[in-house]
Amino acid sequence: VAQENLEELPLSERAISHELLPHFFDGFDAASGTFLPVQQLRYWYSRDPLPDTGLAVLAAEQAAAALDKLSALLHSHALDARGAGLLEPLMLLLGAAGSAADSAAAERAALALLAAHPSGEVRELMRASERSVEGDDLLAARGALDEALDIDAGHAELFARRAAVHLRAGRPEAGLSDARDALQRDARHFAARTLEGSALRELRRYDEAVDAFEAALRLHPWAPGVVPNIFKAERARRILGNA
Repeated sequence: VAQENLEELPLSERAISHELLPHFFDGFDAASGTFLPVQQLRYWYSRDPLPDTGLAVLAAEQAAAALDKLSALLHSHALDARGAGLLEPLMLLLGAAGSAADSAAAERAALALLAAHPSGEVRELMRASERSVEGDDLLAARGALDEALDIDAGHAELFARRAAVHLRAGRPEAGLSDARDALQRDARHFAARTLEGSALRELRRYDEAVDAFEAALRLHPWAPGVVPNIFKAERARRILGNA
């Protein structure tokens, strides 16, 4: 807490308290006025001697640990918010957004609540799947989601993520099945509705694809890529109808 242009605080009142601090620091040394462990930034310029790689590795490890703590904290809040029934008002905000910029915050919050899960094991499997997708290892990504679904087959987000993996791997039938399984568990899952439309378009079931994309827009009027997909599906339908 910083004070400027105010009277000096007496020693008996000098303290720093914030609900987030315990997640990032182990303690506070009142004598030196520093948090423990101390976090320091080091600057390196091209003409400087090469930095100590050991210190760099240590700093990276500390940064990763701090990010893990932050991720756990944010997930805890998302889980509490979902339990408190805040997803429904978020969906109302999303549906009433007047622009893509207005919808962005509501979209991120809604996706966080849809993905929230109380099981640490399930969350770790979802993260493992994300890392595998980033590395283009779709088999490993699917395996992690299969394992997570063995733990909880009622979580819509797991089916939606596996649907996305199937579509990326060129398996639209499996993607369609998983997208619909996700929607059976939570009809508000706008990403699953978009995946359903994409799978139907890949299967050349254009009428159904347009219906699915329009249903996605009713949930999220600014859903990325949905409007162009509707035009593509309608154009393909017209071409095939005139063939």
